[in-house]
Amino acid sequence: MNPIKDLVVLACTQAVPDPATLSEALQQFGLHGRIIQEPCSSKVEAFQLLRILATGADLVWVIGCPEEYCLLVEGSTRMGFRVAHAQSYLIELGLEPQRLGLSRVAAGDPAALQAVAGEIHELVQTLTPNPARPRPESLKEL
Repeated sequence: MNPIKDLVVLACTQAVPDPATLSEALQQFGLHGRIIQEPCSSKVEAFQLLRILATGADLVWVIGCPEEYCLLVEGSTRMGFRVAHAQSYLIELGLEPQRLGLSRVAAGDPAALQAVAGEIHELVQTLTPNPARPRPESLKEL
């Protein structure tokens, strides 16, 4: 059993049109997580990623389209910049920047989603639970 309890995946609806496929791929590695579909990975903001971690997630992963296939032309590129920006904040806070990850997959490619699940699984093996996870009594303040 892995120590990671809360995995959140923000998935572009173009790259992951069927979240069940991703969920099945994660389950094959013994991972369970919340999959939140986004209209485009460019809609994911750095503060959103940090907020998800601050409210208890151990690992947040963003899945977008390959840059050359993004419907919004620069969406996938923006996603990459925003994840990197949020990772720099984690470093300043003394947390592992690997708690935020990203992948780019072609629309509906089950083999690519399987590879992403494998990548997440490998990373999960190196991480401990989020030390910034709020204590139950402090959740009332959020």
